[in-house]
Amino acid sequence: MQKIHRGHLRRKRPLPFRYVLLLTTVLFLLFSALGLWIVNIAIKPVLVAYAESRSVNIATYVMNKAVKEEIGEGLPLNEITVVKELDESTLYTIDTQKIIELSNNIANRVLNHINAMEEGDFSSSDHIILSDEEIEKVEVRRGEGIQFNVPLGRITDNVLLGSLGPEIPVRFHAIGDIDYDIETLWQEQAINSTWFEIRMKMKVGIQIVIPFMTKMTVIERTIPLATGTIKGDVPQFYSNGGGLTPSFTIPMDPEKDESNQ
Repeated sequence: MQKIHRGHLRRKRPLPFRYVLLLTTVLFLLFSALGLWIVNIAIKPVLVAYAESRSVNIATYVMNKAVKEEIGEGLPLNEITVVKELDESTLYTIDTQKIIELSNNIANRVLNHINAMEEGDFSSSDHIILSDEEIEKVEVRRGEGIQFNVPLGRITDNVLLGSLGPEIPVRFHAIGDIDYDIETLWQEQAINSTWFEIRMKMKVGIQIVIPFMTKMTVIERTIPLATGTIKGDVPQFYSNGGGLTPSFTIPMDPEKDESNQ
């Protein structure tokens, strides 16, 4: 008679707890890093665009404030023109030295205001005290530039999540000097009058710093220094078309002209 032996199946023992914990931790870190990488790729362009837009708004506010303190809404044209009386006409010229001094004062005031904000110095009356609601949450850290925080929900462009989520710090500061150029626009308005506008084109470079990224941008601002109309002497003949034959003439001596007729 044959004997049949039953084999006993070995049961697999569960992994020790320390191995389970280690494997779970590794997988969690791996998927977390992958998720953060995907989120970073998705929100990075939006964050950079938002941070740049906000930084430009703040810097423009500072520039406008400084310009308004220096020249208000602009100077009348007669304050920067020199009148020279000639034998039979009047010559108007621009006071170049005054324009250069005015432009230097504006550029220095703008740079001083930005530097004052970066250093957190608002004790002097020459410095700006932020009061507008648009930038009332701007923080200043001495020596670190101007900083503001962007809620993560704001970047998603979601109305419900706009103010939620962790805040991402963004700071910026001016780099280099302020470059500017002067240009003059003019347009004929009548026979003896011309409209003039003297502008100052100013460029300010700023460096925007967000976590793990730095970007530099240039802010351009056109400032009207002076605007007005200059009236000269009435010409003896006028030709608007630029031809040799005048459109109409004004006689030199009316009495002589009548006697000839």
